[in-house]
Amino acid sequence: MNTDLPTNLEPKSDCSDNQSMISVSEISVGKHSYRNLGQDYAVDIELEYAAGSRLILFNKALAEILKLDLPETDKGIEQVILESFAWFKCDNSNESGVKVKTLFATRYQDSDDKSEGSALGDGRASWSGEIVTELESGNVQYLDVVLKGTGATELAWINHPKENHKDGMVNLTEAVHEYIYSLAAKKNGIRAVDVLAVIELPFYRAVDNEKAVIVVRVGNHLRFAHYCYFSDNTDQLKKLFEYGLKRNLGLPLTYSVKKQDVKNYLELIVNNLASDAAVYFDVHAVHGSPTFGNITSCGGTIDFATFVFIDAHHSNYSYMSDGVNSLGGDMGQTEQFFNLFSHLLETLKQSQFIYADSVMPVEYFLRKFNDKVEQILTYRWMRRIGLSITEIDSLSIQTKENFYENVKFIYELEGSKKIKFKQKKIVLAAFEPRKILSATADHIENISKVKVLWEKLFHVARSWGTYKFVDAKPYIKAYQQSINNIVEELSASKQDFIVWQQRSKEISLSERKEPGEDFFYDSERFFASEEVLRQINSGNFSWRKISETAAISVSKLVDHGLDLK
Repeated sequence: MNTDLPTNLEPKSDCSDNQSMISVSEISVGKHSYRNLGQDYAVDIELEYAAGSRLILFNKALAEILKLDLPETDKGIEQVILESFAWFKCDNSNESGVKVKTLFATRYQDSDDKSEGSALGDGRASWSGEIVTELESGNVQYLDVVLKGTGATELAWINHPKENHKDGMVNLTEAVHEYIYSLAAKKNGIRAVDVLAVIELPFYRAVDNEKAVIVVRVGNHLRFAHYCYFSDNTDQLKKLFEYGLKRNLGLPLTYSVKKQDVKNYLELIVNNLASDAAVYFDVHAVHGSPTFGNITSCGGTIDFATFVFIDAHHSNYSYMSDGVNSLGGDMGQTEQFFNLFSHLLETLKQSQFIYADSVMPVEYFLRKFNDKVEQILTYRWMRRIGLSITEIDSLSIQTKENFYENVKFIYELEGSKKIKFKQKKIVLAAFEPRKILSATADHIENISKVKVLWEKLFHVARSWGTYKFVDAKPYIKAYQQSINNIVEELSASKQDFIVWQQRSKEISLSERKEPGEDFFYDSERFFASEEVLRQINSGNFSWRKISETAAISVSKLVDHGLDLK
């Protein structure tokens, strides 16, 4: 695989110094290359200006990376953002003097069929513009600007049993959560679509009586579900697939696609999916709705409204509302990443479009996926105990595999008894592996003392800790041996231990709440948003102050210092 292929999922800092500043108004009028695909791929959305809106969250650092041309004052920034993005679906009143503009919603299939009323695309989002940047590498970066919460489109999932899927709105709590967690996910190493701003609209959402808001997102918004929608029309699929391929590989849109490009593209997707799957597993991240519609065409993650971090790998935690899929097991979240990719491969092959024969067997990609997950987790876990990249690279395959298998087992090991929650009793995790790895270097000179390792590394002080020393002893010894293997192979000295301790301390662990009575969502999902929401609802704080508070919440969710994927 060509390792130089860019992911193109988030703004990079390697933009050419000669890149001119981008006018915000230019990316707010619906001008986008997607339009060139034709009328079959999108529907127009008429929006009117929502006077009386206010800017409540703004990612100024992202705006600077994007080189958005903004005023110097906070008031000026708010005015530009509101004039560009505070727009909501027209009510057909045709009042004179009301400013109106036309954006568009794209068709994609995130349901079992394409019958009327199913999830047929952007049900509450409007594509506002596109940022195209030529990078120093020679590749082209394409970023979509999309407004979420602009009202129900004709593609909305109106047959959904829940009312909040039908009205085309986003409430304040959901938007603040997405702003905080998308940024935290990205800082933790996940390929996340960015949130540039959150705008509070001058009216309430009827279904929950919360203020309605618009979320301004920037990143790759083409999804697996886009390809799925057009899989029954070979010509349309070919056209869309080539478009997505060129954008995600950083190629000019005038480029003529070759069969080898298809292989490179699919390998890029599986590589990115594996990278994210590894990070999810490492930091105990959970996406509440990992579907075709929430995976981008380049293997990244979109829509963080149901995203959380938990305090350990609780394998039995059900991350979908129907209770079917759990965090661990054959249908676990890590496995779900590849399941979605496998479904994409099957969809492409069954479509019989021109590139179907270029799609390699699923087994080929599964090997690549598993190898990448293991590689990234091994590096992340060894970095957590303080090893340098050079030291990791010098270790034998056998030593690295032994370490990986032992730590993975510790992550997945379940507790010794069930814990009672509001809905049912459930077995939680046995240990806190991030804590074990983080504390290893500090106690490496006592690595032979099993009781010390129990007290300092393995003992769980949380309410769900069920293991006693006698239960944990076999697992401590296995971990002990894997560390001894590393020390012996590197011929590590006391001075090396000191360096490992220093490096390990540079990786600070993020704060994690224990599972609440409803098994986590009540305890953590809104905990990080509490102070931000208080400031917004008070009406006494500026967007800058609220954004600074949100940044503090983000910081508490990030494992700082872990500088590789």
